[in-house]
Amino acid sequence: MRQNTIQRSSIATLFLGTILATTSCQNQTNTKSATIDINSRALRSQTKPQYYAISSSATLVTLVRHAEQHHPATLAAQAKIQRLLAKVPQVKALPDPKARIAAGSLAETAAGRTSTIIGIEQSIPYPGKRSARAAAAQKEAQAASAELDNIRLRIAEQVRFAYWDYYYASQSITIQRSNKQILKNIQDVIQTKVEANQANQSDILRISTQIAQTDKQIIIAKQKVVEAKSKLNSLLNRPVGSSLPAPHRGNIASNKSLSRLLTRAENIHPSIRANQSKVAAFQQRLKLAHLNKLPDFTIGAQYAPVSSSGLSPVANGRDQAMLTLGFTIPLWQEPRKAKIREANAGIAQMNAQLNLSRTELQQRIKDAHFQIKSTQSIIQLYQQRLIPDAKHALELDLDSYAAGKISYVSLLDTWRTLLTLQLQQQANYAQLGKASASLKSSANLN
Repeated sequence: MRQNTIQRSSIATLFLGTILATTSCQNQTNTKSATIDINSRALRSQTKPQYYAISSSATLVTLVRHAEQHHPATLAAQAKIQRLLAKVPQVKALPDPKARIAAGSLAETAAGRTSTIIGIEQSIPYPGKRSARAAAAQKEAQAASAELDNIRLRIAEQVRFAYWDYYYASQSITIQRSNKQILKNIQDVIQTKVEANQANQSDILRISTQIAQTDKQIIIAKQKVVEAKSKLNSLLNRPVGSSLPAPHRGNIASNKSLSRLLTRAENIHPSIRANQSKVAAFQQRLKLAHLNKLPDFTIGAQYAPVSSSGLSPVANGRDQAMLTLGFTIPLWQEPRKAKIREANAGIAQMNAQLNLSRTELQQRIKDAHFQIKSTQSIIQLYQQRLIPDAKHALELDLDSYAAGKISYVSLLDTWRTLLTLQLQQQANYAQLGKASASLKSSANLN
């Protein structure tokens, strides 16, 4: 009988040891697999600039969509969301159970000798703790999702800014070339007057110098085009020398009222939603901090095989089985009070950040909205009065110079006025486009 008891103890010990070893191996295998998977994903998520074709007819909207899809900041934010979502099941799960085994010269009972005790325990947090942890993690993931939307808005704004720099540089080349042709026409008039002894040879040298200055401005504008294209390709996560479609000016007016724009931003702007989710996450942490004042529980079961060949004459060899119940004693309250203070401070911090975001958005929307209105009025003034008048004045002065009524200096001043107005008008269009980009970003418009 004693030998049978020893065999039962040995079998039980071997069984428990096998379970523990198998579990350990499985954990190691899972950990190794998880490490390989994480490393593979990390390799896949590396974002080097990659060339991808963009149609020659692609619009600014198309470029914005490409940037939102390929920009490294977007990919990093997406990975952050996945990381935070993966925390939810972790903090919601029960702790792993604990297995215990005791072997050796244990106390002998009236029922017989015990040489092995096998037990298992499961910790159970106080009700509400796991759900509070999961809710806080979920809110953090929601905040990261809103931050992703905000990153996309900022990237779109940067793309639009670079696009309008590209547009202005391209238009500058066109305007400078057109005015170079005007200078050549003036040069022909001067050459005719010189041949007729009605103008000085120095006028020929002056107009040649001015044409050379125009060539210089064309070179500078070309360099600006290269810089703007490099900036755009960088935002698109493409090699900086990749080809891009020629920029075009579209309809960029906003018909929404200022009050509607402010209301829209207040309700759905990603920066507002992100801060609201962060406030909610700290509120769940505060709830958890209060729950941590309460004890957690531990339930368990133990089994002990008993030998019937004990010293007691009444030993019956009946095996022992029992259930256990335990709980933690939340004795040290200062750390728990600190957790409560931390959560309250986090709530105050995020509420202040939320108010700051609202104020900044209101300011940006108002500034962009009024800038659009004023720039539209300026563009209309240039288009309807200033540029037509300057063109007409140049035509009259060119005829007057040919007739010998005005000097070459007066003619050149009139030409410079037209050139300046034409360049400024294109700068106005670029400024309007950038103001519209700021409005789209701050009011969460497409």
